[in-house]
Amino acid sequence: MGMYISTVVGFFVVIMIAMSMFIHYLRVGLNSASSVKIDPKPTEKF
Repeated sequence: MGMYISTVVGFFVVIMIAMSMFIHYLRVGLNSASSVKIDPKPTEKF
């Protein structure tokens, strides 16, 4: 029973670490504020 609990808890910890790394990648790597620096909004209207 102890081996089962430690396996489930370990697997849960690994999944939580992976999810936190994925969320960190989405928040830092896909920063929407940098899009304005690369391609600013045009000032002229056509």
